[in-house]
Amino acid sequence: MIGPPEHAPSQQIALLRSVGYAAFGRHEKDLDVLDVVYDSLVDAPDSCDRRVRRLRFAGHGVTLDVDVRGRTDLTVELRVSPPGPVVVESRGDDTGRPKLVSFLLRWPSSTQQPVRTAWIIL
Repeated sequence: MIGPPEHAPSQQIALLRSVGYAAFGRHEKDLDVLDVVYDSLVDAPDSCDRRVRRLRFAGHGVTLDVDVRGRTDLTVELRVSPPGPVVVESRGDDTGRPKLVSFLLRWPSSTQQPVRTAWIIL
């Protein structure tokens, strides 16, 4: 019996991104979306440090760097540029692994429009 075809990581990312953009368009019209511009699993698969997955989201004058450590007990470190007071919320599925997640960034007392990252599987 032949199973469903395997999809390359880039195809999976493109599909997930299109679903995420469609969801944003229906529910969060006042948010800009930061796109994934770097993912060490895709862009540097032969990296020597397999313990840390590095992601970069960028757009609209904002960059969010994300380091993910661990397989079952995830530790996530975030760095926002430009630096300053920012509130970060994560949204996603907490039911198990893998986790589908997106980050919302808001700047209190600022004219900077809130942004959300594209959805990513951790």
